[in-house]
Amino acid sequence: MYLKQAGSATLNAVAPYNFELTVHKPAGWWWSTPDEKYEKGALWTATRFNGALIGLKLRSGGTPRKPAVDCTFFSSRKLDDEEKQGLMRMLRRALRTDQNLAEFYTLAEKDDILRQTARNLCGMHTVAWPELFPALILAVTLQMAPMKRSGQMMDSLLRVFGEDANFDGKTVRYWPSTAKIAATPAQELQAKAKLGYRAANLVAIAKALEAGFPTMDELYALDPLEAKKVLMSLFGIGNYSADLVMPGLGFPLDVWSAKIFGILFRANIPENPRKAVPELKLDGERRWGRWAGLAFVYVLNDLPALSKHVGSDLTGF
Repeated sequence: MYLKQAGSATLNAVAPYNFELTVHKPAGWWWSTPDEKYEKGALWTATRFNGALIGLKLRSGGTPRKPAVDCTFFSSRKLDDEEKQGLMRMLRRALRTDQNLAEFYTLAEKDDILRQTARNLCGMHTVAWPELFPALILAVTLQMAPMKRSGQMMDSLLRVFGEDANFDGKTVRYWPSTAKIAATPAQELQAKAKLGYRAANLVAIAKALEAGFPTMDELYALDPLEAKKVLMSLFGIGNYSADLVMPGLGFPLDVWSAKIFGILFRANIPENPRKAVPELKLDGERRWGRWAGLAFVYVLNDLPALSKHVGSDLTGF
């Protein structure tokens, strides 16, 4: 779909705020879609807002003391002032430009694991998803699957059921809409996207969202525990998946990351990483409190440096 420029605005951010580290993580994770493009301080990506596909060009702006994000948005139709304001509120929440990390950095300076990592990645924020359904797609495709298998499922969903946003000389492939997945038979989704049993889960989730479910903005307005409870009411979404959907609010350990945190917390790899997850999760939450989710992201994005610090390779799991 071809999208025309529909407006622009600047989001001022609370320092320190490093745009590149925030939207283009060292570990390689994307923000809104795996097909987004990052070049020299600018990100071309997409989202949906009020059902419309929106193209986004985001650039680092301001100064280190007064950082900002310059936003240009593209749409197939004209956006009124209320929609533009709503879109900017969504971006402010998703890019975490208002988040003050001073307390986290104070905590990190007193912590042997986080001290140097926080210095290495100063200004990096844990971005939130702009909208809910893509976050749930990620959570479902990561369930009980190695990363290669999860990647295959996400690639198939994007290729077969996704939608192209063409704007500013770029083409960004974006996730399928809830309406499209809700109307797709689970057997078809299973066959074309290689989802296995997850196809039925994803269709059920899409139908629940179509029937009326809190938006991502509405979930973030709730108390974190209440938001997690609401998410876990969706078919196939448990504790781990809910932590992935709202990053920074939980400590989303899985079998892979349990090996890393076993070394960091207890100087050894657990004999049974899956069984060790609950205890290690509790270790992280006790150690870092309300900043456990952010600490988790900082650790996973600084594994080469942390490997040297602890004298053990944390990158090979």
